[in-house]
Amino acid sequence: MLERLRKLAGNYGFTGPGRAGPKPLNRGKHKFRKVSTASLPTEIPRDPSPYTVSRPRQVAQHDLATSNDYYSQTGQTDPDIIPSMNTRPHNDFWTPVSGQKKDADTVDHKHMLVSPGLAEAERYSGEWHVKTPGYESTGVKLKRYLQKMMYWITGQRYKADYYDNKQLLAQKEVLAANVYREVVSSESDDHFNGAYKVGYSMKEAGSSSGEDEHCIASRHLQGYDNGHRLVQKPSDSSSPVLCTRFHKTHNPVVNLVVRRFLLGDEDYLKLDNYMFAPDAGGGTRQRLVNIDFGMSFYNRCKLPSKCTLEQFHHKMMSPSIKHRGQYRGRHTIHTVIQGMKRNGENIDALMKGALGMIAKMSDEKLKGLVGHVHHPQARSALLQILKFKRDQAAAIVEPASHPWPEEPGRWTLSALVGRVRPT
Repeated sequence: MLERLRKLAGNYGFTGPGRAGPKPLNRGKHKFRKVSTASLPTEIPRDPSPYTVSRPRQVAQHDLATSNDYYSQTGQTDPDIIPSMNTRPHNDFWTPVSGQKKDADTVDHKHMLVSPGLAEAERYSGEWHVKTPGYESTGVKLKRYLQKMMYWITGQRYKADYYDNKQLLAQKEVLAANVYREVVSSESDDHFNGAYKVGYSMKEAGSSSGEDEHCIASRHLQGYDNGHRLVQKPSDSSSPVLCTRFHKTHNPVVNLVVRRFLLGDEDYLKLDNYMFAPDAGGGTRQRLVNIDFGMSFYNRCKLPSKCTLEQFHHKMMSPSIKHRGQYRGRHTIHTVIQGMKRNGENIDALMKGALGMIAKMSDEKLKGLVGHVHHPQARSALLQILKFKRDQAAAIVEPASHPWPEEPGRWTLSALVGRVRPT
């Protein structure tokens, strides 16, 4: 046996461990071709941008020199991204609302106005809620740390790393709000189009580590009530639902479908993540809108292959095991949907309408919206996911003419938290 091994090793030019044998390599079992001596190009070719046409950056309509200088200093000059709302340093752009009270919120939250005297004060009129991820309470930080460890242990690396990149976290929330706005808005809906605005804002080196901070700015919804007022006692699901009639588009079913299915938001059941106001048409009909997308793109909301509308309905109205425990005995958006008066339309019809609105989203529109995310790989991954969800919606609504789309690759989960594997 030893002799046979030596013979075999000898065929490859070795007579023993670490010693070159007398036989040349080209006399062995395999023939080796000569290596080319051509020199490598000085520049490595890169994949082309996913955007066919560069869009003009959305900047203020005045004082372009100041705006472009600020964007250059803060690295926001890529034509494929939508830069921050503030075209100058954060403290020059924003002014705190005097006498503001601290909101009960997970993330640091301030009421701000655009500084008087700036042209943007008219464009961004009114009061804004400016949230800064990274300034959570000690209790919230401890809870997230324990969750991170749990997800690491169970192999869910994406969820473990979800909160690590604060800039990406803020930009994904801004993207989610604007995708939602695009799906449910219409040209004739001046009320919603004028009231609902969310943007990304940057604060330069405000933390003790000397790193830039990243904020979500959302316009205050004047005249809207918090979602927990939809019911009599939020902590008791047996108490009555107070609001049972809703706008044709701005209703609990459409909000649930967009939030859970399209945006993969983990907190879709929480009533505090919705706000409502009486519809301008009068009567008791309400307009319900989504707010606070801090956990958007956290949940993949997986559907069975070639999902039917019946299966989709079941998925939307079935809480996860985690949520069953978390919201046991409490009101959620599900109980509000169950208490709705739908004027003859069943939940399936409302869900089909919401899917139809999602299916209408064009590639070009989605490419423009993902400009809210500045990380190139994350931006590309989010575009793929939004297209995939759009195509799923079309396949559920019209299965005969729209094939079921192929699931995005696993790399998207890593890219969504800014963790890209080397290639």
